[in-house]
Amino acid sequence: MIGVTVQKAIDLIGTGDSIQDAVTDALDRARLTLEGIRSFEVQRITGAVDGSAAAYQVELRIWFTLLERIHE
Repeated sequence: MIGVTVQKAIDLIGTGDSIQDAVTDALDRARLTLEGIRSFEVQRITGAVDGSAAAYQVELRIWFTLLERIHE
């Protein structure tokens, strides 16, 4: 049988002091429960300002491969 892969996408939001930190936050949390993460796409970047500090919020779409598990 020819190998077939199925991918699924989920949307997550990460926050951080920089855009990179926000992306890393979302990916790190996704890795805690998902296997087979293949790629991501930044959907939206927003932020909040509190005085001189800025916090970034990044909405990501993360694709992962669904694992095939054979139950006997």
